[in-house]
Amino acid sequence: MNRDHMNTSQNPSFVVIKYGDDKEALLNPRCPTQTFVQCIRRICDCDNDMVLDLVDLDGQIKNLPMSSEDYASDYVTGRETYVVIRVEKEGENGPNRYISLLNHLDKINPDLLVKLNDLSRPERSGKRFKKTSVRGRKPIAR
Repeated sequence: MNRDHMNTSQNPSFVVIKYGDDKEALLNPRCPTQTFVQCIRRICDCDNDMVLDLVDLDGQIKNLPMSSEDYASDYVTGRETYVVIRVEKEGENGPNRYISLLNHLDKINPDLLVKLNDLSRPERSGKRFKKTSVRGRKPIAR
C-alpha cells in the first residue's frame, strides 16, 4: 500500500471559510474551482450573479477562476482560514472593489479590512510608493 496519499503535507486538507456573523465552514478544496465556489455560494446563501472569492488573513486575494476546471487546491492551502469576499467591478475598466462577507470585520480583523480597502482603491495605495526601477517600488519615507 502506497502511504504517500496519507501524507498531509502532500495531500490537500480542508480549509476554513469565515462569513456572516462570525460563522465558519469547512470545505474540501480538492474539486474544480467552479464546484468549490458554488459550495461557498450555497453556504453563504449568495445569488448566482454575485462574484465571490476568498482572501487569506494576510490580505492575499486568491483570484479563484469561476469557470475553470483547475482544482481549488491549486489556489488555496489546506488547513488555512479564508474570509469570503464579494468582488464588484467599478465601471467597465475600473478596479475591483472587495467587500467582506464576514460581518464586523472591523472588529474581528481590522488589519484585514484596511488591506481590503487598500486593494479596492489601488490609485490611493499607489500614491504611497514611488517608482525606483522597472522591477519594483520603494516606500516613500515619512
